[in-house]
Amino acid sequence: MITFTPEQEQFMQLAQTRAYYQGMREGVELYAHWRDGVQYVGTTGRTLKQALADINSEEAQSMARSDRLKVI
Repeated sequence: MITFTPEQEQFMQLAQTRAYYQGMREGVELYAHWRDGVQYVGTTGRTLKQALADINSEEAQSMARSDRLKVI
């Protein structure tokens, strides 16, 4: 069985979190559609720019939680 140090565990967790949000951004960009010269996501009228800003904000909050855990 492989055992990782706490630092390695934290690094892997951060890498997985970054990969998760990168995949979310790619998926949103791939399925955005154009209407009247603006890219929209889904059927609610949210623009691609708004959706990406929300994802970035959520990622920043997630990374901040991870940074707080490092201190504990």
